[in-house]
Amino acid sequence: MVFRHFTRPVSAPLTVKEPVRDENGVLSVHHIARETRGPTEAAIRAMAQNAYMGQGLSLCRVLGRYKFFVDTHDFGLAPHLMLDGFWEMWVTEAIVSMVRPGMVVADIGANLGYFSMLMADLVGPQGRVHAFEPNPRLRDLLGRNVSINGFWPTVDLHPTALGDEAECEVALVIPVGEPKNAYTLADGQIAPPDALRGEEVRVACTRLDHRAEWREIEFAKIDVEGAEEFVWAGMQGLLNGGRLKSVLLEFCPKRYSDPAGFLTKLLAPGFTLARVDPWAGILDMTQAEVLASNPEEDIMLMLRR
Repeated sequence: MVFRHFTRPVSAPLTVKEPVRDENGVLSVHHIARETRGPTEAAIRAMAQNAYMGQGLSLCRVLGRYKFFVDTHDFGLAPHLMLDGFWEMWVTEAIVSMVRPGMVVADIGANLGYFSMLMADLVGPQGRVHAFEPNPRLRDLLGRNVSINGFWPTVDLHPTALGDEAECEVALVIPVGEPKNAYTLADGQIAPPDALRGEEVRVACTRLDHRAEWREIEFAKIDVEGAEEFVWAGMQGLLNGGRLKSVLLEFCPKRYSDPAGFLTKLLAPGFTLARVDPWAGILDMTQAEVLASNPEEDIMLMLRR
């Protein structure tokens, strides 16, 4: 994902309300919403702190409540967590609106665990979070973040990529300074000419419908830098089971050989189509409207059934 800085159009102001805090005065993630975005972001920034731990590691406060280890050599995501304390608030708001206590959810492309921690808080002790992250460095930091925030009973870490084949290996290309933009290449697959180059490591890969416990997933966030169609192909057993009710999926038309065909496959299991707009929130869309978007834009689709 490429970071884009958004400013809100002055012609469409929101009704401003104050963010909700818990009994300890800490921001309540359960009440994060678009209607309180301005004050919420301001409150989180005011609580943001970071401390350099040495050896390229910093500890910061995220969303006003979570302790987070980040890699200071990461120039994409880490600066926002260290200085702002949040990431993509419009996606954060969408997840809060979709995840409920007791649910089984998946964070596919978990990175440092920003959304994994949020989901763990939202599902509570009766729920379960499956966090998938194949990057060894990020996986280590993800594990530390789960541990330091006390979410080990709720979060299961899976050190694997997901695709359309079970129990295989793929190459993971990790761009220098931008680990959130890492992408997978199957054997014989060639990276696009404009793809970022970087370190290449071999990682495990499997299908999401390969294990019985994963078929209990009710909500999934999928952000895997162009491998979304392979992940989707590998979760047909989960989709056919009917338990999966909602999905957030990053869709970038230029990354797919047939974006229209992939979009049709996304809707085939009976999902409705919407996008999570950075300014306007959740907007219903048609397939034609999605395909008419800038082909290089990352669109966060919301699928519900």
